[in-house]
Amino acid sequence: MKHAFLILTHLSPEKILDQVNRLQYKEHYFFIHFDKKQQLDTEGQFYKQLLAAGNVTIASNRIDVQWGSFGVVAATVVLMREALKHTDIAYMHLMSGECLNVKPVSYIHDYFDKHKGKEFLHHFVMPKTSSENSFTYRRLDKYHLHLYFNPRSPKMRDKVIGGINSVLRKAQRGLKFIGIYRRYPDSYPKLYAGIAWWSLTYAACKYIVDYIDKNPDFYQHFKYVQLPDEIFFHTVLMNSPYAVN
Repeated sequence: MKHAFLILTHLSPEKILDQVNRLQYKEHYFFIHFDKKQQLDTEGQFYKQLLAAGNVTIASNRIDVQWGSFGVVAATVVLMREALKHTDIAYMHLMSGECLNVKPVSYIHDYFDKHKGKEFLHHFVMPKTSSENSFTYRRLDKYHLHLYFNPRSPKMRDKVIGGINSVLRKAQRGLKFIGIYRRYPDSYPKLYAGIAWWSLTYAACKYIVDYIDKNPDFYQHFKYVQLPDEIFFHTVLMNSPYAVN
């Protein structure tokens, strides 16, 4: 059974090489998205070592991924599309560049062999009003501008846009009291949420990408959602035939 590891990272090739080496196996593929903000030395030693492995693909379509933004979803879809070109893949595993496996590769293979066909996605129905955590419709009923600024950046541009985002959110909270707010269309799938990282079958991943291609308006709706990677994939999959798995 072949596995694909989809790695989203803002770290250097040197750090990711260590991660890949820990998971390296003849039946593994690696698809890596380096944040566009990361200055990549494509002639550097570690970058070349990654590609020399033969089972590593580095995404050429690089997204400027900001915290809490739609960029996380977009970068993930870039990797999914690359991985889907390899039809011999059984599972895709979405992970951060800061993840390190705590189990040996043999354990990973044994586990997924025993649970073949199952989807691994933390999920629950998204509450509309109150919750023990931040998973509520508040993430969707306002326009969030996380796509356009880095909240951790000291640059004036980021500070200005961050300030505008803060003012805009406060204004939208006020407008909601009189019934003016961003609506989630009734025609869209029922909302689910959960932890961003997952392990899904090739078929489930293909379903998600096909759904995006057939429903571009739904995909674009999440462009101004806060932390959409914790909602988007869960909503599509839990409204699909793969929800039973």
